[in-house]
Amino acid sequence: MDTDRANSIRRHGKTARGQNELLKHLSGERLTLKQAVNAHCYDCTGFFADGKVDCGLKHCPLHPFMAYNENRLKKTNNRNMTDANKEKLQAGRRRQANA
Repeated sequence: MDTDRANSIRRHGKTARGQNELLKHLSGERLTLKQAVNAHCYDCTGFFADGKVDCGLKHCPLHPFMAYNENRLKKTNNRNMTDANKEKLQAGRRRQANA
């Protein structure tokens, strides 16, 4: 573990999304993709020393996923269903209700 860096983060870093994830990474633990993005943003912004705000680095490939980006891409469970698929689903539900 990078103890000096971890201690510096604990001492000087703002409590924000990505802090715990970065500390986990420094201790050698595995991160999920989302945790890795949050850890990277926390590290890149200097531990959010200027506050928990959007970094504004539109050229960064991770910017659309940044925790404090108001327009960030969020996981959705919405599926794009065709009208034919919607009708099949509704027909199946009607059959179940009538059974």
